[in-house]
Amino acid sequence: MARLSTLACSLLLTVLTSYGFEISGTLSGGTGGFSLKYVYIVPTSLDTVYITIANILNNTYSQDELDEGGYMLFAFQDVDFSFTPGIDEPRGFYGGDIPQVLDVSSDTSDIDIELSDPNAGGFSGEIVYEGTETGATYVIASRVPDFSGFPSGGGLLFSQDGNGEYTALVDSFGTYYAYAYMDVNTNFVYDIGEPYDMYGTPEDPEPIVIEQGEQYPDDVDFELVPVPDAASPTPVVREFKVGSPYPNPFNPTTSIPFSLDRTMEMEIVARDVLGRTVATLARGMFAAGEHSVTFDGNGLATGIYWIELRAGGMHVNTPAILVK
Repeated sequence: MARLSTLACSLLLTVLTSYGFEISGTLSGGTGGFSLKYVYIVPTSLDTVYITIANILNNTYSQDELDEGGYMLFAFQDVDFSFTPGIDEPRGFYGGDIPQVLDVSSDTSDIDIELSDPNAGGFSGEIVYEGTETGATYVIASRVPDFSGFPSGGGLLFSQDGNGEYTALVDSFGTYYAYAYMDVNTNFVYDIGEPYDMYGTPEDPEPIVIEQGEQYPDDVDFELVPVPDAASPTPVVREFKVGSPYPNPFNPTTSIPFSLDRTMEMEIVARDVLGRTVATLARGMFAAGEHSVTFDGNGLATGIYWIELRAGGMHVNTPAILVK
């Protein structure tokens, strides 16, 4: 099965810093026997990745020389000694089932992560790009071939040149469709003109079948190319669109712009990473033109939220990162 075998080679592991904060904690769970346990510490800027190995005697870990800011933490047990996370290996996030962003502004201890066996599946493959653009490359998985609604899984290639192997995780077994894109302008959403590729074709996306007890698909490959206006991998919505939240990351509020080509009834909601609605930002009849709503994160946990605009049976989404 393909792994993220080139990930470690492409990560920037040495970073100049002016703060030098340290975080530490303990990993629990996982399978028995000898195997290394890794922790990936990823800043929300996605400009580098820190990798640390837990102490094999007491499963504690630490990472110093961290800049002030928000970080996402992912840990896994390297059962097959491939040095990279596999779909069927024990894994866990800081925050549990709902990954959260850790706000680092001082030395912080007791950032514990529990490893659990994966309860769903995934797929993997290789991404190739021959262009000159750079940026983090995302793989987006959906239950439906038009990619409407909330994503059902995905993966991330940290290689800034768009080349390497990836692993994507999904929320359950079944049939999925996927596309990959390079986030050139770092706004966490696909924009027309950014390099992308559909698994299959935009007119006929190829299904990816993930079955329990079967080997997960390991040949879902992508070749990123610039895309003209007429070939967007997401639904072409001509009557409305939602812009990027500002600021993003935010605390405690952010503004989300959206525009309508005509007067229509619409709704904007905020969802957590499990797809649950945490806030309704707007609902009702709106006139054609430019609008904006505010997402207030007071009372919500640090983490990634999806802003979804719905109208006329169609959906568009944009992510917002709350960092407290």
